[in-house]
Amino acid sequence: MNEFTAVVEDLVKLFEELIEIEQIKIEAVKKNMVTYVEDCMNREQAAVLKLRGLEKKREVCQKNMGFEGYTFKQILEATTGEEHSRLRQLFDTLSHHVSLFQDTNESARAMLEISLHNINKAILRTHQNNSKDKKNWEGLI
Repeated sequence: MNEFTAVVEDLVKLFEELIEIEQIKIEAVKKNMVTYVEDCMNREQAAVLKLRGLEKKREVCQKNMGFEGYTFKQILEATTGEEHSRLRQLFDTLSHHVSLFQDTNESARAMLEISLHNINKAILRTHQNNSKDKKNWEGLI
């Protein structure tokens, strides 16, 4: 059980990191700091790989404990006492962090989409202005 709780604690820490990355990304998008956004995306990719590893580790731990395929709720129903209390606290914390990450991630995604839309509009305007200038100079060169 100790290995399982350690994995869940690592998941909580990972989601804390992901939330921080998303918050930095939001600020970077607000300030048009493209390199920071890129850095955040690279850090996210590394975190996703780490998440996959932790998920596999969690599945192995659950299997070793006899809880293969169980949800966290089912694991709670199968535990008692101090173990139950500790797991409930961990699961609640993890659930909160996952929810907060999802909200923050959605905000960052929406801001990126708006920023990309504005960039596309600016490119289109520039292209249209260049076309007008080209027409004005056509035949004179």
